[in-house]
Amino acid sequence: MAVTVINLIFSWGLLVLIWLVQIIIYPGFHQVPSEDFRKYHDWYVKRITVIVLPLMIGEAAAVALWFATAASMAAGMAAVLVVVVWAATFLLQVPIHRLLRKGKQTKLINLLVATNWIRTIAWSLKALMVTVLVARQLF
Repeated sequence: MAVTVINLIFSWGLLVLIWLVQIIIYPGFHQVPSEDFRKYHDWYVKRITVIVLPLMIGEAAAVALWFATAASMAAGMAAVLVVVVWAATFLLQVPIHRLLRKGKQTKLINLLVATNWIRTIAWSLKALMVTVLVARQLF
């Protein structure tokens, strides 16, 4: 039970964060004037990394612990969703952010928003799944 609760905490922390990024932060890049974009983007990336990276590492560790202690279908599905998030982050989001370091490009911002749906959906599914699992354990 404790391992699933730890996963629940990480899942909901990342769920709230990803929806803020998806609905407010990434679309908000369009509102930053071109002449200020590089400076703003660098500022944003440095700060968000300090928040997101420890949460992602913690989530991966929590899922690994869950799978190691109770290799269930739910733990396996959670692990797959975490792999999807990590793949999308490092194969899609990070390269787009690297290109945005050069300056504001509307097409890249749109691509960032579009490809971020992968992480948004994966983290949403994981949070829903873990919430249902914990609720079943409690009730």
